[in-house]
Amino acid sequence: MENTVLFQQYMEVVPDDMNNLQQYASDSLDHVVGDTITSVPAYSGFAAVKSGPAQLTVAAGRIYNAGKVYALGQSTSYDFTSILPVAAKKIVIISGWGSESDTNVTQRNFLIPATSTPQAPQYKPQPVALTHARIANLGQSTGTESPDPQAPVIDPTLLPIVQVLLTPTGISSVTMLAANQVPSLQDVDNRLETIEAWEAGAAPQLVSLSSDVQRLSNDARQKTGSNLTGRMLARIAVLESKNGIPSNAADSSADFFLDTTSSDLTNPLMNALTREGIRFADNGAADAALGLFNPLNPLATVAGGVLLPAYDPSLRLSVGPQTGQIQLSSYSYATSTLVQKTMSRVRVRYGTEFTVCTNSAYWQSGKYDPITGIFTLPNGDVFKAAFDLTNGVYSANSGGLSHVAVRLQQFWTDTVSDPYWDRITVTNQISGTQVAETFPVGQDMWLQSIGLFFTKIDAQGSVNVVICQATSTGLPDLTQVIAQASLDQPHLQLAPAETNFAFATPVYLQAGKRYAVVVMTGANHFVASADGTAFPGGTFFTVVGGAYAQGDLTKHLAFNLYTCKFRQAISTIDLNPLQLAGGITSLDILAGAITPGATSLTFEVQVNGQWISLAAANAGALNAGGSLPPLLPLHAVFAGTPDVQPVLNLLQSNVHVSRPNTSFTHMALPRTPPAATSSIRIIERYESFDPNFHTGKVTIMTGAGYATETQPSSYSDVIASDGATERTFVFNLGAAVTSWVTKSAGTTTSALKTFHVAWRKDWVL
Repeated sequence: MENTVLFQQYMEVVPDDMNNLQQYASDSLDHVVGDTITSVPAYSGFAAVKSGPAQLTVAAGRIYNAGKVYALGQSTSYDFTSILPVAAKKIVIISGWGSESDTNVTQRNFLIPATSTPQAPQYKPQPVALTHARIANLGQSTGTESPDPQAPVIDPTLLPIVQVLLTPTGISSVTMLAANQVPSLQDVDNRLETIEAWEAGAAPQLVSLSSDVQRLSNDARQKTGSNLTGRMLARIAVLESKNGIPSNAADSSADFFLDTTSSDLTNPLMNALTREGIRFADNGAADAALGLFNPLNPLATVAGGVLLPAYDPSLRLSVGPQTGQIQLSSYSYATSTLVQKTMSRVRVRYGTEFTVCTNSAYWQSGKYDPITGIFTLPNGDVFKAAFDLTNGVYSANSGGLSHVAVRLQQFWTDTVSDPYWDRITVTNQISGTQVAETFPVGQDMWLQSIGLFFTKIDAQGSVNVVICQATSTGLPDLTQVIAQASLDQPHLQLAPAETNFAFATPVYLQAGKRYAVVVMTGANHFVASADGTAFPGGTFFTVVGGAYAQGDLTKHLAFNLYTCKFRQAISTIDLNPLQLAGGITSLDILAGAITPGATSLTFEVQVNGQWISLAAANAGALNAGGSLPPLLPLHAVFAGTPDVQPVLNLLQSNVHVSRPNTSFTHMALPRTPPAATSSIRIIERYESFDPNFHTGKVTIMTGAGYATETQPSSYSDVIASDGATERTFVFNLGAAVTSWVTKSAGTTTSALKTFHVAWRKDWVL
């Protein structure tokens, strides 16, 4: 403590002395908090959970600001029913701020000063505040309704804590703004341990790196290194010869147009798409999320933005009878980091512009990552490096993920076999003790909720239930969470009543895998247990010392598992129609979806009064007879069984309808050879090319600002065995150039008949 109050024997003590005892301690604590924990506004606690369709409950918490700590001791409830959006979405921000006030006003007697004549002491009661409190306050700010909502602008003196996304049906998502949260010393310690572990393994390698570099340099100077380099160059020469590049070429390059790495997207002349080849850009286009045409459709259920055929909860598994109880607080208290996987995606592309390109095989060549190139939504998803990039290349099946690409004329599909992927994850932390029960899944199912039985309930404290996958050794794996649910203490029921933890969205459990029910809480709750022989397929686990202990074979967690029982095997559900002024030639549907092996999910559009499925068998039906429909009714056909059906994520979806232009111009990034040259050769491969309808041409841009366009001296065609046209352009320049920009152009006489440039190769002499 920076200052103390000194008292002496027989010294008079005045109120200021007593107040200073607290003030000095308070000032010192404020300095410690501000100097060592946080000096900027931050919060702790305030865990927010969805407690109803449009209701939110924010737990107690504290706000830190300028060293001072402001506290709110009770939970706060919000009801957003009156501000739900009519048709689109809204964002609500729950913010906090601190205030100080005198509270606990009580009558106390005060001594009345004596007059000039001696008399007995007299007292007079007066109301006086006995407590000075620092109070944390919460308030809400609401943004405007929009298909792409933005967070409301709040006063800079307020601290954003929770972001809530509202849809017409209620709360869609609740996100804690972790950037404003006070860092926990436990979290810092965990991160430091990870860094120290990495350093322990990497330090010896880093120390030896300089000697390795020196050894490689010495090897390169030796005969063995020279021979190896010579053999590599000889093999490159063979490959170039097979691709028609002459042996006297000074430099060469190639682009297969699987991504935009070599395209100049900022060039004002750029008017083309780079999508498995150079293709015609959109002349007209529109984007929209998939939506339920009739929100009251009795055949459909929307849960957490996910569309499922209508279902009813059904008891699938019951572990019991109850023979004992488990005290949750008797195990190790720790902070657990949960990594929740998200629903993987499917993409269906249908229409005249989706001609098959031979370079699509390069997605599986290990040189490109098709996931980021194919499954990115227009909102700009950021895919993390989720897979093993050994040797710097992508493996299509690494991490257990299998990307299946189908390329047929006017019909493309891309699917991911894993129902949940870790390309995009949601990470959060939960503090408390935990127990878990693993269980095998023999049949595909959609898990709707978990029922637990509480034999004793603490005075406060929420309970979190997590569904995660198990490791190869059978332990619960919190880095592979697929669902979470939470209930506050008032919603817990005392056994024999059941407490049902319903998930915001039913979760798919795949046959042949093992999953775990993990119960987490910081309170002293008791849950019912069953005898060790009651559930032979399950294993009960506890956490001791921060790690899972060996499975306890003497007991099981007593729980009920409820799954979705679908009301019919086939459901046709109308979605919002597709529209584009001037007519539609192509559809591109990208959405989160899970289609179990025994099910199918098919999109259908209505053309001239007839429904056609978006499938290869119906290629060309959309624009048969040259029609350009401006409006297409759309529905999805869900086919499965009463136990398992496909689902469609409406929130993570986009439908792109388009009509291509009749010309394209593609501008490449500048190409700089090792030395100046006046002789350039460029080959482009035109696929689905018909000279009766199409033209293709290459020019080069040189000079200051690449403003001078040079026509080819000549060109020649070679028809490949598959019918594609490989056109070679010859540029014999009057003066040598040090760099140039390749400009590719093409035209078609009809938007219903397009071609594409599969690849481009060039070399200089």
